[in-house]
Amino acid sequence: MATFLKPCIFALLIIAIGANDTGYGNRPRGVPLSKAGLYSDSLEFECFDGSKKIPFEQVNDDYCDCADGSDEPGTSACSNGVFHCINKGYKALDVPSSRVNDLICDCCDGSDEWDSEVTCPNTCNEFGAESRRAAEEFKKISAAGFATRKQLSEEGQKLVAEKTGGVIELKKQLDELTPLKTAAEAKKTEAEEKEREAKAAEDSAWETARAEKRKVKAEELFKALDGDNDSKVTPADLKLLPGLDAITDDEAKAVFNGAEEVTSEEFLDKLFDNIRRKVRESRKDPEPIPAESDPEAEVDHEEDEDHESESEADTESHDESATPDEDEFDHRPPYSAETQALIDASATARSEFEAVLSQYSEVEVKIRDAENFAEFDYGTDHAWAPLKGQCFEFNEGKYIYKFCPFDKTTQKDSSGYSEVTLGYWKGWAGPEANKYAAQQYDRGQSCWNGPERSTFVAIKCGAETKVTAVVEPAKCEYQFNVETPVACRDPKEINVDNYHEEL
Repeated sequence: MATFLKPCIFALLIIAIGANDTGYGNRPRGVPLSKAGLYSDSLEFECFDGSKKIPFEQVNDDYCDCADGSDEPGTSACSNGVFHCINKGYKALDVPSSRVNDLICDCCDGSDEWDSEVTCPNTCNEFGAESRRAAEEFKKISAAGFATRKQLSEEGQKLVAEKTGGVIELKKQLDELTPLKTAAEAKKTEAEEKEREAKAAEDSAWETARAEKRKVKAEELFKALDGDNDSKVTPADLKLLPGLDAITDDEAKAVFNGAEEVTSEEFLDKLFDNIRRKVRESRKDPEPIPAESDPEAEVDHEEDEDHESESEADTESHDESATPDEDEFDHRPPYSAETQALIDASATARSEFEAVLSQYSEVEVKIRDAENFAEFDYGTDHAWAPLKGQCFEFNEGKYIYKFCPFDKTTQKDSSGYSEVTLGYWKGWAGPEANKYAAQQYDRGQSCWNGPERSTFVAIKCGAETKVTAVVEPAKCEYQFNVETPVACRDPKEINVDNYHEEL
């Protein structure tokens, strides 16, 4: 038994010595300090997935024994293994073990190319120095941003408190306006009812009188057309009316709607309005310009014309008395003074009610807005609250983008005026650990033959709130990169030496 153990112990010593040379201490090459306990048994190694146990000497022997690749952290034998770069002086890094000895330097300390033809320079100290410089700069920005954030937080908390307190006063105003609105509405209803009744009575009386006048006028017209007194009129009879003496047979038939004759009983309903319409049309026709005549002929016939004109005047006077006048039936006379007074009173009551209702509605809107504002999620310390209602532009050259927190994101052609909505506020969209690290806007204007536009807003700490970049990673999907003091942490929480150094 002792004889069997000697080669194993010797092999383990070689591995340990090799491991010490690489900076991994007593751990196999490629194993992070956090997993050292899983490789502590010097006799056998159990695969991470528990599928098997192998002799410890088979760890990093360039042969993949474990299906999960856990036995080959320091070689490229397993395609799914993980190699841990210590990167002393900078940040530790895990890379796929398939990259080990692939002639490409992945670790800044060069440890991944420990058995290749490539010699990787150790640049970890340079990277570490740059990282610390960036951390110092970020700490300064964070300090300035965090100071602004505290101011925004105080302002936000004050706004929320004011809105919450304002709701109480607004509801008191609403209670005072409620009886006024009720009384004004009752007064309006009563006034409108009186107006309706008075107008209905006068309208009814007028309609009755109008119908009677129409009937009388229709009877007169029928008698004027019924020259043979047979209680019937025909299309040819229309030529008896002034202005219709030149009517054609087809036009006359059209007035009669194709009927050959109409009786006195049918005249009012079927023909009276058609004749009125035709008479109106004839009055609108321009009179013909008289032709030039011989002055002597005018003198010779002057006496005869005077005689004829007197005779025609008598005839026309008789005919026109039977001609329907459009103004006689169609123009309603104004309401009586009493009814007009009720109409005016109704209008006044309506105006008074609308004024009270406007005040009431305005207070209701203020209450709703105040409650929504107070209940909205503006971050753990309300620092986002003062930014609501503001907008921040980013001029990309061709387009001007606008970020309006909790409202919308837009895009406008810098040479035009039309604005395209890229999305409306949906909610916070950061990871579970910090949901305030991002916002999502959706339901924007639809793309041509595409989906609705949407915007993802990535947020990070900055001395002032501004949009630093806009990209479109996918069709109609935009990303705004935004810096704001609201995202800044307390600089005391920032570790300038935030790089991993393992022994």
